[in-house]
Amino acid sequence: MKILVLSDTHSYLDNARNVLKRIGGKMDMVFHLGDHDADALELQKEFPNLPFHYVKGNNDYGIDTPSKKLVRAGGKALLLTHGHKQRVHWNPDTICYWAEEQGADVVLFGHTHIPVWDAGGRVAMFNPGSISLPRGGGLPTFGILTIENGRAEGAIMEYWNAEQFKRVN
Repeated sequence: MKILVLSDTHSYLDNARNVLKRIGGKMDMVFHLGDHDADALELQKEFPNLPFHYVKGNNDYGIDTPSKKLVRAGGKALLLTHGHKQRVHWNPDTICYWAEEQGADVVLFGHTHIPVWDAGGRVAMFNPGSISLPRGGGLPTFGILTIENGRAEGAIMEYWNAEQFKRVN
């Protein structure tokens, strides 16, 4: 199972569209981790053959969009959130403890615009960074979560242009 993971598009959808056009057909579903939840809805309309799961972030005000969502896929419990309520800027342990309390195997979050894949704890952490507005001086990034044989692996992908992506972890 392969899941495309996006976050923090902030209404700049060109890069996300290019990724979906190029590799969307190889994905089983798409996660959008907030900021902006309306972007997830727009992309879902443009790519109706892909199941989308999304949550709202600190810049989203839709009353129907959840702030967290537990998705079971490939035998794993995947917890989607934006991360601002768990104060991911201050201490990443907080979101891991919270996710463990929720029964998650992997917690997926955004908010910082900085990519992270860390499977060293009881709950794996996956932040795809931002496909639109990266921080830290890097290129835009997105994630691919692969679940095979009961094992989850997160790949951080740099977006160079519509034709070129590069795995960086």
